[in-house]
Amino acid sequence: MIKDSRLHATTRTSTLEESHLTSDRKQLSAGMTATLSAELDGRVPQELVDEIVRAVLDEGRQAAQDRAVEFTMLEARQRLERFIRARSSA
Repeated sequence: MIKDSRLHATTRTSTLEESHLTSDRKQLSAGMTATLSAELDGRVPQELVDEIVRAVLDEGRQAAQDRAVEFTMLEARQRLERFIRARSSA
């Protein structure tokens, strides 16, 4: 079995990117919460503001995951197509 070094590099990179994204999400969450809290001060309960922020961030994270899955499937399809072309020309 051949190890694909690109796969391992991608895994390491993905882990680093995920760590960075987690930090970014925390900062974004804090900023969004502060902004909404300032705008809605006294008119809306803090728990509702927190819930809104979590929902927006969760939706964004899901969209990012969907794009990552789509990219992975596209890459797998391209590899399969190259394999089929190579086998049919051999």
